Amino acid sequence: MNKQRNYLPMLTVMLLLVLASAQFKGDNGVEAASGVKHLRVVFTEDPSSHAIVSWTSFLMTEDNVLFYDTVPRQGELGKYNFEENEVRNGKITMTAMDKTEGVPQGFYNHAEIKGLSPGKKYYFVVKSGGKVSEEHYFVTGSDIANSHKFLWGGDSRLGGEKPRYAGRTPHVDRQNMNKQMRSLLESNPEIIALFHGADYGSTANWRHLYWWFEDHQLTTTKDNRVLPLVISKGNHDEEIGFIENFWLGEINSENINSYYYTTKLGMDAVVLTLNTETIIGGKQKEWLIEELEKYRSTKRWVIVNYHRPAYPVAKDFNDFTFARVRQTWTPIFDKYRVDLAMESDGHILKRTVPILDGKKHEDGIVYIGEGGLGVPQRKVDASLWFIQPPGMGASINHVHLISMSQGELKLQAIDEQGRIVDEYSRKPRKP
Repeated sequence: MNKQRNYLPMLTVMLLLVLASAQFKGDNGVEAASGVKHLRVVFTEDPSSHAIVSWTSFLMTEDNVLFYDTVPRQGELGKYNFEENEVRNGKITMTAMDKTEGVPQGFYNHAEIKGLSPGKKYYFVVKSGGKVSEEHYFVTGSDIANSHKFLWGGDSRLGGEKPRYAGRTPHVDRQNMNKQMRSLLESNPEIIALFHGADYGSTANWRHLYWWFEDHQLTTTKDNRVLPLVISKGNHDEEIGFIENFWLGEINSENINSYYYTTKLGMDAVVLTLNTETIIGGKQKEWLIEELEKYRSTKRWVIVNYHRPAYPVAKDFNDFTFARVRQTWTPIFDKYRVDLAMESDGHILKRTVPILDGKKHEDGIVYIGEGGLGVPQRKVDASLWFIQPPGMGASINHVHLISMSQGELKLQAIDEQGRIVDEYSRKPRKP
């Protein structure tokens, strides 16, 4: 005689498994993170001696520590010669839509380290509570070299409010660009950082930054070298999440909304990061003049980086947003003859003719841009005078590899497939 089975214990086990699984998933099936994630390094004014190491943790804890050394320690905490316990941390602000999208509640952590040695590898791990990251490393900049390479690009966001495409498909174009940056870093180990032209996500809310940080890990090399960031601010970076997750140390301590500063590259070059999302006259204009007065006579290469373009090729040229940059900053650029202006926001690839006093001039300034780190590209207004040959414009996602030596400034725009889609070089204004 067949014995009747009792299915109750089996159903109970299955129900418990489902409930346990639900605890680790958001409303849209995004797995809740555990441990520490999103390791990143930020450079500000002096990449040869100063860095900010940031990460995301997922439990409230007061035990947040950065361990680092100039030799690898394979994560054995007791062997690291240096540690930083003064970690700025807090709960990341979440909106209702962040929760609907299912991203896990996170906590930001920032460790500021000073007194680093130039041109050194620094191996590090981070600890939050009982969770310890895998060991990674970054390389500090030189304080004497006359030759430099860096990556530059902006606009890595999607077009709308959702952080990913429909059906939770990854942001493929951004991921492809990040993989290209990893490839460039591996083949050009001299690259010091990615200077980002802003607009990381469609907003700076956590649902967008969470996935941006996830995708940024694709820029990390096979041997765990991190590509440092030099941060600027754009019109899609206004929410509190931007300040929470991109802390710049002393720069933010002086003025939480500043995000303008000068990055020194060795003895011969500086990059001035400006902020188009605050008052561009007043104190910022005064600062710009003071910095150019200080550096133009002593540096071979002087470059400016900011978000809203003075010479847009996909948006209304006469819009006040762009006219104010032309009226306020470009006369100063002209006076001090900056060597290159890097602009974002337009979602296009462009390189202008040399421009001086609003006209084509052989001694003028070339403006490049306007953002292609994965954002959907717009159409070029091919009638604009400032992108006629030898200028150019195209709808291509891209990142720029910028190289500077004593005798030449060279740039290459590289697309998702690794192809060079534009090149430009120029000699220094002064020998």
